[in-house]
Amino acid sequence: MTTNARPLRHEDHGLLLGQLALVLAPQARTLPVAVSLLLVLLLGWRWVLWRRRAPLPSRWMLGITAVLVLVVASALAWQAGSGLGRDLAVALLGAFVILKLLECRALTDATLVTQLSFYLLLTLYLSDQPFWLALYSMAIGAWVLRNWLLLHHPEARSRLAIWPLLGRMALLGLPWALALFVLFPRLEHPLWQLPQSAPRGTTGISDTMRPGSVGQLIRSPEVALRAEVAGAPLPASALYWRALVLWDYDGTTWHPARQRRQQLAPAPELPPGTSQGIDYSITLEPSQQRWLFVLDRGQALSAGVEAAATPDGEFMARRPVEQRIRYRAHSTLAPAPEWLSPATRRLALSLPAGNPRARALAAQWAETHANPAARVQAALRLFAAAPFAYTLNPPPLGREQVDSFVFDTRRGFCEHYAASFVFLMRAAGVPARVVTGYQGGEYNPIGQHYVVRQSDAHAWAEVWLDGRGWIRVDPTSAVAPSRIEQGLDAAVGDEAGAWRPSQQPGWLQDLRWAYEGVVYTWQRWVLQYDHAQQARLLDTLGAGAGPGQLLAGALGMLCLLALVPLWRRRAPADPLDAAYARFCGLLARHGCERAPAEGPQDYATRASAQLPRAADAIAAVTAVYIGVRYGNAAASRREAVAAMRAGVRQLAATLRSR
Repeated sequence: MTTNARPLRHEDHGLLLGQLALVLAPQARTLPVAVSLLLVLLLGWRWVLWRRRAPLPSRWMLGITAVLVLVVASALAWQAGSGLGRDLAVALLGAFVILKLLECRALTDATLVTQLSFYLLLTLYLSDQPFWLALYSMAIGAWVLRNWLLLHHPEARSRLAIWPLLGRMALLGLPWALALFVLFPRLEHPLWQLPQSAPRGTTGISDTMRPGSVGQLIRSPEVALRAEVAGAPLPASALYWRALVLWDYDGTTWHPARQRRQQLAPAPELPPGTSQGIDYSITLEPSQQRWLFVLDRGQALSAGVEAAATPDGEFMARRPVEQRIRYRAHSTLAPAPEWLSPATRRLALSLPAGNPRARALAAQWAETHANPAARVQAALRLFAAAPFAYTLNPPPLGREQVDSFVFDTRRGFCEHYAASFVFLMRAAGVPARVVTGYQGGEYNPIGQHYVVRQSDAHAWAEVWLDGRGWIRVDPTSAVAPSRIEQGLDAAVGDEAGAWRPSQQPGWLQDLRWAYEGVVYTWQRWVLQYDHAQQARLLDTLGAGAGPGQLLAGALGMLCLLALVPLWRRRAPADPLDAAYARFCGLLARHGCERAPAEGPQDYATRASAQLPRAADAIAAVTAVYIGVRYGNAAASRREAVAAMRAGVRQLAATLRSR
């Protein structure tokens, strides 16, 4: 029987079952519930058999099970309508590894299951790569390596300190891993493209706005973006993360202007030097949408970002954001004077029919105030003086939505105030438009970055004033100034839900900030380490060579360093021992190998009996060695070493003459 055909013990099956369960456990984050239940059933079947020490199922039963798994996978693929997606392919691999475990009888089968466990660990990174998953996979990978060693060498449990051995192996491999990660040329696109599953991440900001469309996001704690601003933290009133500009209003919903959205130009790139304004970096979560968020007002994006800009200051990616991206941007908080074309003015003043009471009020402002800025202030005084309320649960509006809100309900969220304000301004002859995005964000003092969540979704307005250009006006600040200055919690209180930061004790906030800082650092320096960041890092280090040349040099140095332990191990510690080792090796090549616990005299006696013609030379060398090593020989150590070397040469000549 060969070693690979050795039957497995009961505890070996337990090791394989446990490691496979730990490898597959994180897949439940991304797999459909039905698929996860199927894997749990298969693992449970194998656990029951192992627990009861029952025999493994027959091949025909495993064949039927495999057919049923394929039928279930086909049904799920047909139901999804997208074919064999990424998640379903990973689930099939996991299911068939479990089926292999159900027929695992010999060491060869166990080796295959262990190797496939490493492939399943790699599939954990196909959807996302959180830092805790890296720690988890490294720990489980070490556990699988330990099990592999015990499968092939069961005696290692009592003879080796396995975990210290694995720790030394990890420390030896760490410099290689760091060199490959930092210096290996980064690719702008993956080497292969796997079939994707249905998109999961969707942005809370839509390209339309109607009453309730922004307010419904307020209870979502999902992160929309993280931003790192150069310099001191900004005041809350400056944290307007601009996304879209909405022009067209049909009486219910605001839409972007299609003709302006088509006037795309390449996004301006960041200047090489510093200029007036704010420099910052944004890590944008997957949204399945094209718009990129910038701090109002965005001026330029970092080179390498495939984006275009509209005349309204919107930045659009060339393709939907399907994975987390990072880009640098430059913004200025002061509006720039610009020319308003007649077509844009008509667009910024167009209104649908209806809402007669709001039109009458706006006409009164236009007649009373000749200065458009005074009309803007009149509208803000209206919202501040009248009994308006900022709430997440506004009552339903009537058919004439602006009239119903301004004169009847007077309770609403930011989109109610922004939409009504823009309608009133247009009716008063002031060009205006709606802007959507996020406002505010929680500043993490540990990670020194802002965390903007979907609950920070916001809508505001911009009005055109001659000589000043488009001016941001947030009517929400007139009704609930605490919403802008202190965040949503201060404005709505308990309506936001218990998960909000203001509802958490201080120690929990500190823990959350620390966790957010770790997550952001992981994303910035590991997940977002791309070709551009590698180039900037090499420029910072002052490396004139390319990453390929640096990688070759670093690997060469690591290879030389790896030879140092081998060189030190091979270097003789004592010339006397080296001469005796040569003596023993010479006898071993002629069929007389020294046993591990055999003394020099016993070895010489046995060797002389086996090689009688060389008995004198064997005795002479052994006598010198024993006399110096264990006795009080009068000869000096240097003379003894010379005598042993001469004796070894004589022994070699005697053995050759046989």
